[in-house]
Amino acid sequence: MNPNWVEKLFRKFNVEYRHRWVIYDEILSNYITEATVWLDIGCGKNEYIADLGHKAKTALGIDMLNNQDRVNASFLQANLLSIPLPSGYANLITMRLIVEHLENIPEDFSEICRLLRPGGHLILLTPNSLSPVVFLPRLLPYRLKSWLIQKIFSVRSDEVFKTYHRFNTPMKITKGLDKMSLLRLEFIEQVPLNNVLLTLIFGLWYSIVKLSPLRYFRSNLIAVFEKLPI
Repeated sequence: MNPNWVEKLFRKFNVEYRHRWVIYDEILSNYITEATVWLDIGCGKNEYIADLGHKAKTALGIDMLNNQDRVNASFLQANLLSIPLPSGYANLITMRLIVEHLENIPEDFSEICRLLRPGGHLILLTPNSLSPVVFLPRLLPYRLKSWLIQKIFSVRSDEVFKTYHRFNTPMKITKGLDKMSLLRLEFIEQVPLNNVLLTLIFGLWYSIVKLSPLRYFRSNLIAVFEKLPI
């Protein structure tokens, strides 16, 4: 069945809806200039560096895995906890759907803080643990949850990693990180529009949480931090 009709119906009654990547791209673009030294940590296929890296002075994708589908753009294979770059190297660091996989917070952010120069910015996109869309799947056996993620988001099994959600609520993010000041926090709900059943289910949930008082239960968070002066 062609799902276009349900997407058109959803958008007809939710004209304000924007996908999380659209919002993320807009925020990211505001921080990329000709003077930007940008590290995209957990870059996956490195598509963002390939698409937007030319707008920065320097742009480098970093990931612990050398993805078989990685596009041809500047890339460094390294562990997040030990990145072989000098302190204060970057004035922009991005992490998309990575924070939820960090087990030790704030310790795991120490390397990020080291790499970011004072006045530089850290942009995070991560799931919101307060959302039923996020916390209910955590109750499932890992294999079942992994299978569902693969089917819903069209990813491979080797692209699904264990999650801890140590820094994944609005309260924890608002509390902030050592040496980092929170500048902006966005609440975003994502609706899969490529599947009729999922569009209907998630579309109903979107119609509830799009109300401003219920924004704290949207499934995605985008946070922008600034590193404080030394």
